[in-house]
Amino acid sequence: MSRYRASFIHLLISAMLVGTVFAIVFWVWYPKPAFEVAGAMSIIGLLVGVDLVLGPLLTLVVYKHGKPGLKFDLTVIVLIQFVALVYGTYTLHDEKPHYLVFSVDRLEFVAKKQVDQTAIRYDELRKKPFAELIQVFARAPEDPDEFQRFLDSVMFEGRPDLESRAEYWEPWDAGTDVIRRRIKQIEDLDATTSREEATLARAIDKYAGANLGVLPIGGIEADIGMLLDQDTLEILGVLHVNPW
Repeated sequence: MSRYRASFIHLLISAMLVGTVFAIVFWVWYPKPAFEVAGAMSIIGLLVGVDLVLGPLLTLVVYKHGKPGLKFDLTVIVLIQFVALVYGTYTLHDEKPHYLVFSVDRLEFVAKKQVDQTAIRYDELRKKPFAELIQVFARAPEDPDEFQRFLDSVMFEGRPDLESRAEYWEPWDAGTDVIRRRIKQIEDLDATTSREEATLARAIDKYAGANLGVLPIGGIEADIGMLLDQDTLEILGVLHVNPW
């Protein structure tokens, strides 16, 4: 067998494995729109780099039929790929968003491990639909004393902020009035680049007739908004413009 054939076979096997992981991540673990903004792409990039590029490339370099130590070389390459695949898959599963939480004035993707499950007060917030996020409304304490205790717990006790505090969670529908007050009209967004202008124009054209609005997505470095139908609060997708 030539080294090119060996490398190609290696590439096909690696592509099947990475493709399977990618399908699970895209369709189940990071349902739309989480995949675009919740950090999956960096890990997917690692898997592609190691398993689809580095592995087959190293096989191309080291493979020579009858070469002494060839089995050892190939075993090391496969082991490196396997470690990368296990690490990437575990990280993607561990960090996958479980909840989409409205908190104060923005939406946050929250992993299950960030939340004290025993503090959830509503059964409907415990049952996650297949390949969908549980949508949650986080209501800040309205009593001044309780609100102060909450702030103290975050600032001085190191406890999580509102989006991860299940004791303050309510069903999404309970906060519709508050959420609508925080939504910004898509027409009020200020596009600072031609790319943002084109993005806004495409969204308006795609959802012509809908009452479009935008909420900021918190917890990420980029300024990205979530596009919603203001009448139904249905989430339509991610909008790559400054939502502030």
